[in-house]
Amino acid sequence: MHELSVAMSLLDEVGNVATREGATSVAGVRLKIGRMSGIAHDALLFAWALARADTVASSAELHIEDVDVIVFCPNCEQERTPIQGGILLCSVCGASTPKVVHGRELQLVGVEVVS
Repeated sequence: MHELSVAMSLLDEVGNVATREGATSVAGVRLKIGRMSGIAHDALLFAWALARADTVASSAELHIEDVDVIVFCPNCEQERTPIQGGILLCSVCGASTPKVVHGRELQLVGVEVVS
């Protein structure tokens, strides 16, 4: 389960933010996770609950925002949502769209600190 290593890396960064802000604790953490990131939300939430013990984020809630897959269609020369079903095809013209613009990210977007 690589989600545990992801949770531990997040906690390192959250700890850095808390230290930089002079915070005594962290109340919440916000993430954006792409649907193609390979991260299972339930597994990450479970790993987060385990890993946060005895840290500045020991009671912090993890909030996850899904990021939909967006591809660039070379035929339309536009960013598009691909056809449903896991194949990267343009939803307008049906062309193959191997360039993924969004949907693979794992981004820490916010840390709610308590002073």
